[in-house]
Parts: sequence; C-alpha cells; structure tokens
Amino acid sequence: MDLLHDLTFEMLRFYHASEPYTKPLTKLLVTMKNETYPLVLPYMNRLAVLAQDSPAIITVGIFLLILLIALQILAVMKRVMMFWFRLVMRLIFWGVVALVISVVMQRGVGRTVEDIMGWGEELSTVWWREYERWEGYQKQQQRGVQQPFGRGNAETSWR
Repeated sequence: MDLLHDLTFEMLRFYHASEPYTKPLTKLLVTMKNETYPLVLPYMNRLAVLAQDSPAIITVGIFLLILLIALQILAVMKRVMMFWFRLVMRLIFWGVVALVISVVMQRGVGRTVEDIMGWGEELSTVWWREYERWEGYQKQQQRGVQQPFGRGNAETSWR
C-alpha cells in the first residue's frame, strides 16, 4: 500500500512539475473537444440507435476488426521472415565472396582461373551429354518406339 501511495505522490509531483509545458497542449485538446462535440454528438447518437436496432452490424464490425488484426499479425510475421531471409542471403553472399578471395589469395589468380575453366568445361560436357540423351528419348517417342514393360524415358537406362 505504501508503494502505491508513493507512486501516486511521484506521479502528481511529475504532473505539477510538467504543467507549464503541457498546458498549451491540454488547452488545445480541450478547445478541440468543445468545438467538435456538438458536431459529432448527433452522429454518435444515430450510430448507437442503429447498433441497437440491428445487432448484425456490430457482428460484421467485430468480424472486420478481427480480420484486420489477423492481417496485421500476418504482415508482421512476413516482415520478420523476410528480415531473417535477407540476413541469411547476405551472410551467404559475403561468405562466398570471402571464400573466393581466400582461394584467390591462397592459389593465385592464374591457377584459380584454370580451375574454374576446368570445372566449366566438365559441367558443359555433362550438360551436353544429358541433353543428347533426353533428346534421343524424345526422338524415340516421336517415332513410336515402344518401351519394354511400359517404362518411361529415364527408367529404361539410367546412366
């Protein structure tokens, strides 16, 4: 109980200390309320009467509010997931850059380029071999060659 009493005392002291700074804002808010209250009151009364006459409007309003909250939660989840995805992609990118720099520093530019050219040559050879294989399957199918036991392209001869 003493804690609540002390906290209340501190809050009142803070309010009175900050009153000269908050007085213009408080005065503006009170003036705005006094000016808009007569204009808004008829609409608020009509809205209350309409809500009392038709509770379905309130139900639809609550449903729309729940839908809006759910969409906001999904948007936050999307932003969090995209943050982590971008972070991981940046880490992978800079890790590959660091790896390439370390390989070039360790092996030299010439040997690194030779290795990359060799890998590219091997990759193009494998790709061309697979391309010709699948092109042959397509030509067999167009000529109407029946596969044994009804098997398809890749199942008949895998490598």
